[in-house]
Amino acid sequence: MLKAVLLLVGIAFAAALLVPDLLDRVAPAKPGGTGDLAQTAQPSDTDHGGIVRLSADRNGHYSSDIEVNGRSLKALVDTGATLIALRYEDARSIGAINAGDKFDVTIRTANGEGRARRVRLRSVSLGSITLRDVDALVVEQGALSINLLGMSFLKRLARFEVQRGQLVLER
Repeated sequence: MLKAVLLLVGIAFAAALLVPDLLDRVAPAKPGGTGDLAQTAQPSDTDHGGIVRLSADRNGHYSSDIEVNGRSLKALVDTGATLIALRYEDARSIGAINAGDKFDVTIRTANGEGRARRVRLRSVSLGSITLRDVDALVVEQGALSINLLGMSFLKRLARFEVQRGQLVLER
């Protein structure tokens, strides 16, 4: 009896993790449906495509150098981040924010609540893939140790999936 209950709990847990992603692939969100900028972003005529393959690091994370507004930054691919999240220090170095800008967006992370500023990036590139006009957040100084390549980038791809231990991104 206990084994049957544990099996049922395991199946329910797996379904809770997999069903939302499957629904997004079968019936993608319609622009304007929720007001989420990551869902309403439209591909630009100047976006570029290709296939990029990333190998996991020793901790199982996928990270890479990306180009944001023409400058190289290190980023961790994070499907749990609604938008690209930039470290304050990196955002300043690429001119995405200025001293005195207000951080008026409340964010909730694994580390608790924080403050951020919403920005739009002119371009974000990962290998041969380049997207224009990508929504992002800049988090307060010291709040983030690495930039996060979130869903505002990933949802504009044709696909992203793990195959044989590599993260495959295609535009």
